[in-house]
Amino acid sequence: MEKERRDRYLYYEEDEIDLYELWLTLKRRKKTIFGVTGLFTIIAVILCFILPTTYKTETTLIPIGGKSTGGLSSLLSSLPISVPIPTGSESGITVEAVLKSRILRERVIKDLNLLPKLFPDKWDSEKNQWILKDENDRPPTVLDGAKVLDKLISVSTDKKTGVITLSVEFKKDPQLAYDIANAVLKEANKILNEKSFTLARKYRIYIEKQLNIAKEKLQKVEEIYKKFMEGKIKEVPLIFGNADFDKLKEGLQSLQDEKVSKERIEKLKQEVESLKKKLKSLEQVHRRNNYYVSLPEYQLNLQKLQSQMSIAQKLFETLVKEYEMAKAQEMKEQISFQVIDPPYIPDPKKPYKPKKKLIVVVSLVSGLFLGIFVAFFKEWLDNVKKRREEEKSNA
Repeated sequence: MEKERRDRYLYYEEDEIDLYELWLTLKRRKKTIFGVTGLFTIIAVILCFILPTTYKTETTLIPIGGKSTGGLSSLLSSLPISVPIPTGSESGITVEAVLKSRILRERVIKDLNLLPKLFPDKWDSEKNQWILKDENDRPPTVLDGAKVLDKLISVSTDKKTGVITLSVEFKKDPQLAYDIANAVLKEANKILNEKSFTLARKYRIYIEKQLNIAKEKLQKVEEIYKKFMEGKIKEVPLIFGNADFDKLKEGLQSLQDEKVSKERIEKLKQEVESLKKKLKSLEQVHRRNNYYVSLPEYQLNLQKLQSQMSIAQKLFETLVKEYEMAKAQEMKEQISFQVIDPPYIPDPKKPYKPKKKLIVVVSLVSGLFLGIFVAFFKEWLDNVKKRREEEKSNA
């Protein structure tokens, strides 16, 4: 038992002696430690003055359109603004892809005339021309500018919420960083509108075209009705023909073949077929009267007018309802985004880079640790030399 206590005491005593030796080593090598630490700190301070200032602005946005996930409804309800329900990952990927696309960067460069700002070393601001060293040298192209701008623009998506964060960095000019961020949002919205020609939009455009035709027919029938009641005309022409309804059905069939709202198109085709039958019965009455003169002329024209008015109104009302439904469907499938936090102009007194305090602190700590390592390494080398000298002297 006493032996164990003695061994434990000797262990603690040796440990204390080792720590003390370490302290003596650091004390002896303090010049080395302070020298390395000071060197690192001086280099850090020099870098803080040499490195150009970089400003950064950020904006957050959320995709809209396509299939709704419903997972973001709780997030949006907590926001102090009214935001449409966002899409799922499909449209989120689409918006992110547009923000990262080369065509968007090229458009931003053209809008803001960024090439001289992206390549300031090759631009003569006094003469407003590129500096070319020889005949083989060429000015930067928009494609070259897009590659440089790609390093200044960062896009990231939160997979849980679908929120997209867009950040823009630019050296020495905080206003230009803000302008670039705004231009990116503007051009991204344009590109999405250009590229999102969905089947729903195609169907809406077709229905809108047919609605305009039906509106013209209704207005024409109303004008004839007015003139007929005023006695300005006695013979009422047939405004509608079978060709009108056949053409409308053919257009709907072509859209149905492209898998555009099959159920709604089928229902609309049935409505058109019903109106076509109504027109056919009107034409039969007109033909019978021409052969047998079974109705007075005034009563016949009034009947023709009323039947055509009914057909025109029914067709117009049907197409109006279908047009509203087509617009709603298009809005669901249209890909866009809602800006949650708009970009801001960075404070000129608070650049994003270089972070001077962080650089100095990291350099100071790194220099201190490296200095301690160098001190122990030099102590180890000196001890090795002493042992070898002692071994030679003893030999």
